[in-house]
Amino acid sequence: MDERHVEADDSGLCPECRSSRVFRDEVRGELVCDSCGLVIGESSLEEGPEWSAYSVEENERLSRVGPPRSPLTGSAGLTTVIPAAYRDGRGRAIPARSRQTFYRMRRLQRSLGSSKPGERSLPQMIRALNQVTASLGVPMHVKDEAAVLCRRAMEHRLLHGRSVEAVAAAAVYAACRIDRVPRTFDELAKATQVRRKTIAQTYNALLLASPVPVPQARAADYIQRFCSELGVSNGVQTESLRMLKALEDAGESPSLSPPGTAAAAIYIASLTCGERRAQRRIARVAGVSEVTLRNRFGYMRPFMGNLELPKGRAPKTPASPLLPVDAPEASPEP
Repeated sequence: MDERHVEADDSGLCPECRSSRVFRDEVRGELVCDSCGLVIGESSLEEGPEWSAYSVEENERLSRVGPPRSPLTGSAGLTTVIPAAYRDGRGRAIPARSRQTFYRMRRLQRSLGSSKPGERSLPQMIRALNQVTASLGVPMHVKDEAAVLCRRAMEHRLLHGRSVEAVAAAAVYAACRIDRVPRTFDELAKATQVRRKTIAQTYNALLLASPVPVPQARAADYIQRFCSELGVSNGVQTESLRMLKALEDAGESPSLSPPGTAAAAIYIASLTCGERRAQRRIARVAGVSEVTLRNRFGYMRPFMGNLELPKGRAPKTPASPLLPVDAPEASPEP
C-alpha cells in the first residue's frame, strides 16, 4: 500500500474531497475523513492522563496536579507546602526527631513566604475578599480581578493606616466596574460594615497607587440586575436600554448618577409595558430615594420616544429649572 503524508488543512476540511466530515479516532490516534476515508494525520499525542479512574475518589487519588494559580497565595500558589503530619506518604509513622526537623522547616517556610511587603496580612485579605464576593454574589472572574488589585495594593503598602476590609471592598468595587457588573458603595458598605466614605477614599488611593484603566459606570450596566430583582419581562429591559441609549446619544448621562437613571428608565418602561412596579420598590432595589426617582423621571421624559404613559400613572415631578419638562409659559401679570 502506498503510504502518503498529507498535510492537514487549517480550515478543518479534507484536502482530498474538501469535506467537513473530519473526525479524530482516539483509539488509533488518527485524523480521518468520513467521506473518502483519507487518513489526514496519524500518531497524534494523547492529551489525557495515562491512567483510568472509575470513581471520583479514585480520580482524586491518582491525580498529580495542584490547585489553580491564585494571586492571593504566596508565589502564585506554586510553592511546596510542608504540612503538619505524623505519617509519611506510605502511612508509616514519622519519628519524633524528624517531626522536630519538619516543624523547623515549616516555620522557616512560613517566614520566607511572607517576607515581601504586605504578605503578612495575606490570610486576613483572603478572608475579607471571600466574604465580600460571597455577600455580593459576583462571578468568579470578578473575584480573580479583585485578587490582582488586592495584591497590587499590598505591594504598594496601601494597608498602612487602612483596614483590610476597606482595601478588599475597594478592590471589589474596581473589579466590578472593570468587568461591567458594577456595584454601589452602599452595597459594599452593607457587606463589609465599613463606612461608605472610607471605601471611597480607599478606592481613590488604590487608583493613584496602581493606575488601572477603570471605565466609567454606565446606567445600562445596572439594567439587567435591577430588572432581575424586580421580576419584570425582557420587554421592560429592552425599552429601558433604548431610553438610556437615547440619553447617551444626547450627551446628558455622564452628569447623572447611573443607579438613579437606570431606576427611572425601568420605572417608565414598566408603566408603558403594563408591568408597573411601585416607586418605593424600585428605589429600594436601586439604592436611591423616591425623590431622586421622581426627579429623574421628569428629566427623562423627552427621551421616551413613542412610548405613551397610561393615564393617571405619571408621577408629579417638582418644578425645577434643571428638569427639561414642558411647562406652559406663565402669562405676564397686568
